[in-house]
Amino acid sequence: MKKVLVIAGHPDYKQSVANRAVLDEFHKLVPHADIVYLDALYPDFRIDVETEQKRISDADIVIFQFPFWWYGSPSLMHRYVEMVFTHGFAYGSEGKALHGKKFIASFTVGGAEEAYTLDGYQHFTLDQFIPPFRAMSNLCGMEWVEPVYEYGMMTLGPDDTERVKEVTEKAHRMAHRLADLVK
Repeated sequence: MKKVLVIAGHPDYKQSVANRAVLDEFHKLVPHADIVYLDALYPDFRIDVETEQKRISDADIVIFQFPFWWYGSPSLMHRYVEMVFTHGFAYGSEGKALHGKKFIASFTVGGAEEAYTLDGYQHFTLDQFIPPFRAMSNLCGMEWVEPVYEYGMMTLGPDDTERVKEVTEKAHRMAHRLADLVK
């Protein structure tokens, strides 16, 4: 059985609707997955590099799960990459620890799909924001797997019950697509 590691990069997982629903459903579907909640472990941004490098070294499949914020991943997830994916470990002539591992970027997008078109209010497609993740994967010798994402995942809060229900259903479908990739 492949060892699956999920790095959950939401900065406030307990308050999330979409990312929490994705991960809770994914964990039901893939109960052997190791899910690391960065906000719970490292609220001070002080990443335990040795622990995280061991954890990622042991994985066969690495999934980054996060909300798509400001055209990329949240700062805590970015900090994780800065600290863990170091020269000599993740890349460079001696950095082979991540070679051959599958990498999947899985993220929720608050905006509607039509916003992410050349004519939409973002003026860029979502595919145009993905190259940094692919470049990281390539640099580290990881096997790139097309990302899993869903548009329209923003809610106004837990009292927005109809919207929460809609987002949760979309999140569960997203979790199933993600689970299909790792099985």
